[in-house]
Amino acid sequence: MKKMIFRIILSIAGFLLVAEGIGAASISNLNLGIVMPFVIGIPLIVVGVFYPLLSSWWSVSIVGKILKYAMISAYVLFALLFAATTTLILANSKTTAAPEKADVLIVLGAGIRGDLPSVVLRNRLDRALDCYEQNPDLLIIVSGGMGEGEKKWLVAAGVPADSIIEEGKSQSTEENFIFSFDIINRLFNGSGAAAESNPRVAFVTTRFHVFRASRIAKKLGYDVNGVSAKDFSPLIVNNYLRECAAITQYFCTGRI
Repeated sequence: MKKMIFRIILSIAGFLLVAEGIGAASISNLNLGIVMPFVIGIPLIVVGVFYPLLSSWWSVSIVGKILKYAMISAYVLFALLFAATTTLILANSKTTAAPEKADVLIVLGAGIRGDLPSVVLRNRLDRALDCYEQNPDLLIIVSGGMGEGEKKWLVAAGVPADSIIEEGKSQSTEENFIFSFDIINRLFNGSGAAAESNPRVAFVTTRFHVFRASRIAKKLGYDVNGVSAKDFSPLIVNNYLRECAAITQYFCTGRI
């Protein structure tokens, strides 16, 4: 009975992960967060469905035993990493209000479809709009866009065009900060009466991304405050899985 319950639990968990991956793939571009539910879920289904055969093989084959314990170790390690990275994400994404005294707000890019921001990017732009309404003197830099969609969206929402600067060269979070600060340094540390040193800078990104983005900025030597935009609910599982892999990779390679 215990083995049967174990098989049912594994099979249900695997099918739920695969179903979630299929649903996410229908509304998002292919990325690691879409692939991971399949990578994690399919082996669970296989073990749950074929447990009697696999159990017999594990008991008589050295290779089978090695694969069994390797699989168990991999799942335990991933569970620990996921718990650790999720804790870091949640602990560092509790910002609920924009820094009222910020001079510049960087909106990290998240995809444009034609001239329309993706849902994730719209959530970030919504948060940037909240920040602007609290601080009308705020200069907004929309970073990483491949068109004018972000600026058009903010202008349509009531932000003056001259309060928005587009940065369209960056293709990663590191480049978001590097190219945005190139603009900031030219504006605030150049010559002329309008120039001033040490502008106060904040950035907006989705809740799951605040921790890694903050660490990237710190690693690059930038003093910034993170402001979290709400997660896109249908992709929460995928985004947190992908972020788990990204944070682990960045830690191991010294990028954060």
